[in-house]
Amino acid sequence: MSFSPTLSARPPRIALAVAALLLVAELGGIGLIFKHGIAFTCLDNWPALACRGSSRTLVALYCVLGTLALLAMLRPEPFRTLVGAAGERLWPLALNGAGVALALVPMALLREGGGAAALWPSLGAWVAGMALILVGLGLYLAPAARWRAFLAEAWPNLLLVTAAGAAAPWLAVLIRPLWRIEAIADATFRAVAAIIGFLGYEVTADPARKIIGTDAFSISVAPVCSGIEGIALVTLFVTLYLVLFRRDLRFPRALLLYPLGIAASALLNVVRIAALLVIGLEGNPALAVGGFHSHAGWLMFTLVALAIVALAQTVPALKTAAVPRATAHAPLPFLRDPVVARILPFAVFMATALAASTLTAQPGVVYPLRMLALTAVVLAFAPLYRHLPWRIDPWAVGVGAAVGLMWVLIPVAPAEAPPHGALAGGLLVLWFVVRGLGTVLLVPLVEELFFRDYLEGRLRIGTGRAWAIFAALVTAALFAALHDRWAEALVAGLAFSALARRQGNITDAILAHAVANLIVYAVAIATGNLAII
Repeated sequence: MSFSPTLSARPPRIALAVAALLLVAELGGIGLIFKHGIAFTCLDNWPALACRGSSRTLVALYCVLGTLALLAMLRPEPFRTLVGAAGERLWPLALNGAGVALALVPMALLREGGGAAALWPSLGAWVAGMALILVGLGLYLAPAARWRAFLAEAWPNLLLVTAAGAAAPWLAVLIRPLWRIEAIADATFRAVAAIIGFLGYEVTADPARKIIGTDAFSISVAPVCSGIEGIALVTLFVTLYLVLFRRDLRFPRALLLYPLGIAASALLNVVRIAALLVIGLEGNPALAVGGFHSHAGWLMFTLVALAIVALAQTVPALKTAAVPRATAHAPLPFLRDPVVARILPFAVFMATALAASTLTAQPGVVYPLRMLALTAVVLAFAPLYRHLPWRIDPWAVGVGAAVGLMWVLIPVAPAEAPPHGALAGGLLVLWFVVRGLGTVLLVPLVEELFFRDYLEGRLRIGTGRAWAIFAALVTAALFAALHDRWAEALVAGLAFSALARRQGNITDAILAHAVANLIVYAVAIATGNLAII
C-alpha cells in the first residue's frame, strides 16, 4: 500500500462499484423526489390501495436486491462468472439513463387536487422506468448470453430469494399485531427516551399511547414504524440462509441466529426512532416522517440483516466440521483489498458529512457519530494499514509543522455559533475529545490514502515529470475543493504530495497531515476559535 502510480484493481471490480453506486443513487433519488420534491399527497388523490401498493412495491424492490446481494455473498462463484466482463460495454448505461428519465415523468403529471387522473400513466411510467434502469445496469454488468447461462444454472435459488424478498413488505404487515406486546413497547420507549435525554433533549414519553417527543415535534409509533418490519426482514434473511446452507451449518446452534437477529433489529429500531426524533426536533419534520421514516428504515434493516448473515459466516462454531476454515472468510474478500481500503473509508467520511448536513441544522454536533462510523470502517481494514511502512520521518514532521503554522497564522473570523451547539458538561468534553482524535488521527489517514495514494496514483497515467505534476495539481485542487479555506488546502495538498513522492512512502504524507492537524487543533482549543480547523 505504499505510494505507487499503478494499482492492482481489476476493471470488473470498478464496474461493480459503478453499478452499485448508480443503483443506490437512482433508487434513493427517485424515492426522495416523489416524497419531498413535489406537492402531491398520495392518500388525498389516489385510492389507498394504489398508494400502499406503489410504496410497498418500491420497498419490495429494495428487499429483492438485498436478498440477491445475500445470495451473491454466500454463493459467489456463479456471480463472479456472470460479471467477468462487467463494464466492457457502456451503451447499456444510456438505457439505464433513459429509465431514470422515464421514472421521473410522473413529476409532470402529479398535482395536488388532480385526483386519480394521472394514476395509470404514472404507474406505467414507473414500471417501465424501473425495468429500464435494472435492464440497463444488468447489461452493463454482463451481456445477454452470460445472463442466459447464469439463469439456467442458478434459477432455483434465484426464484426462492426473489420471491422471499418480494413478499417481505407484505409479510411485515401480517405480523404487525405482535407490537401489542406491551413489554416490547415499554422497553423501546424507555431506551429511546434515555438516548434522547443523553443527547440533551427533553422529551415526554407516553408508552401507553406510544407517543414520544416535545410540544414542537412528537411521533406516534404506529404499526408502520413499530420495528416489526425489521424483525420480519431479519427473520426472512436468516431463514433463507439456514435453508440455502443447511448442509454446511451445525444445528441447533445455527438457530441462535434468530434471537441474535431479533435483538439486533430491536436495537436498530431504538436508534432509528431516536434519530427520527432528532431530525424532527432539529427542524426537519418532513424528512423525519417521510423518506427517513419509511424507505430509509427498510434500507437500514436490510443492511443489518446482511450484516447478521455475514457475521454468521465468520463463526466456525456454526459450521460443520467438513467446512474448511477459509470458507468462513469468503464472503468478505473486500476487507483484504488494498484498493477498497483506500476508497471505502473516504466514501464513508463523505457520506456521513452529507447525511449530517442534510439531517440536522447543526451538523457539527453529530461529529462524534460520524467518527464512530469511520472508526468502524478503519478498524475493518486495520490488518492492511498495519503493513504500511510506518516511520517517524523528520522531513514529514517539519513539513507538517510548516503547514500547520501557515494554517493558524492566516487570520480567520470566529463562527457565529460553535460547531458543538448547545452541548454542555460531559457531552461537551466527549465532543472535544472525539473531535481531536478524528482531526489528528482518522482524517489524515483517510484523506491521504484516498487523495495522495489512490487518486494521484490513478492520475499519473505516464511516468514522466509532467504527469506527476499534473496528478499532484489535480489531486490538490480536488482536496482544496472540500475545504472552506481552499487556498491553504491547495498548498497543503501539494506539500503532502511532494512528501509522498519523495521516497515513495504514503505514511510520510499521513504523518505530516497529522502533525499539521495537531497544531491547528491545539491552537483552536487554546484560542477558542474552532473556525480555524
